[in-house]
This record gives sequence, C-alpha cells and structure tokens, in this order.
Amino acid sequence: MPRTSPFDGVHRQLGANFKEYDGWLLPNDFGNKKAETDALANHCAVIDLSSFGRISLKGSACKETLERCFEERKGGFFEDRWTWGRMATQAGGILCRIARLNGEFLVLTPPSAQAAVFDRLRGELNGSAAAANITDGTAMLGLYGPAAFESVRGVLPFSIDDMEQGDVSRLSFFMLSFTMLRGSWLGGEGLELICPASAGPLAAGAVAKYRHKHNITPAGMSSLQSAMERMNKPL
Repeated sequence: MPRTSPFDGVHRQLGANFKEYDGWLLPNDFGNKKAETDALANHCAVIDLSSFGRISLKGSACKETLERCFEERKGGFFEDRWTWGRMATQAGGILCRIARLNGEFLVLTPPSAQAAVFDRLRGELNGSAAAANITDGTAMLGLYGPAAFESVRGVLPFSIDDMEQGDVSRLSFFMLSFTMLRGSWLGGEGLELICPASAGPLAAGAVAKYRHKHNITPAGMSSLQSAMERMNKPL
C-alpha cells in the first residue's frame, strides 16, 4: 500500500493524475505536462517533495559524523546554511543536501535513498548524538523556477526578504514551526518549505488559493524527474 502525501487532498482538488513513486502515491501531472515543464524552466512550479527523505541529527558529535559520512562536499557546515554532500555506499554515491540551523542538522535525501542514508548515519553516531527520520512526520513543498522567490513572497504570511541562495531559516506561524530553504534539488532558484504533516493542507492550500494571482503552476513528479535528469550535478 503506497503512502499518501499530507498534500493529497489539495492535489485531488487540483485534478492531479496520480502514479506511484518510490512507495508514495504522488501527482504524476496535473493534465498539462508541457505547461508544467515550462513553468519549472521559465517561471514557478510548485511540487510535492514529501517523498524526499528528511533526517534530523542533534548532539555534539553531529558535525564530526557528517564530515566522515560526507567526505565529498561542496562547502562547509555553516549555521543557517545548507550545502551539497555525497555519501559513499556500496551501491554508489548518494547525493544529499545538509542544512545546519539552531543546533540541529537536517539531511535531505533522494526518495529512494532515505533508508540507506539514515542507517549509515545512525551507525556512525555515538552516545553524544542522535538521528531521527522525520520524513513521515513532516511535509515538504518545493517552489522551483527562476521566478520562484518573487512569486512566493506574495503568498507567505511572513517575510523572507533577507533569505539568500543557500540560506535555511526556521519560522513560527500559528504556533507551528516551518523550515524554509532557499535553493532546490535542481541546483537553481527555488524555495522549499518543510512543516509538520498536520500543517501540510494549510500550506498547500494557501499556495493553491493564490496560484493564479502569482503565476504558480502545480507540477507533478514527471516534470521534476525529467528536470533532475538534465541538471548539472553539483559534485
């Protein structure tokens, strides 16, 4: 039985055509793949990223553990920033993204790799640190494309004007914690929102409500996967 996204109800309201991806039932498209691909490349597309892994690490030994597990990195582990890293495994290298904020590290993984990355991290940690796979308890929404930042500014109930490419920030709204990352799995402009799974319908509903006003196009996994296959690998 495939898992369903916290955004599932909003997808159905928008007329999504579903397909199973890595054990998740997600939108394959919303009826116009050409328009979705065009929005992703030229303006702003909103995509359900809930199947991508999210692993939280806390404790004094986290940085050293991540340095061992991700020997190949694009940058350092700086506060309120994220960077690319590649984890070596027997099956090959796994490209991940590692964010650091408020004394916590957040490792983002491709959908098919979350279990392998989590097992490796948990095996490397000692008693002064802990890892938790928070994928099922959270939801993740991506707004990708060259106009993503400008489009999303008009939708969010809080300011993101100070965020630069590669920044990560944690914000509170209605007593809920939201994590924002500026960037994308495609290596270009984008904003990603991680929130509790229970807040998923609220977040997706707000984007859906204002999508026409801010020219935001719902896009499915078909367009995202095609774009990821064409991207220039950062490492």
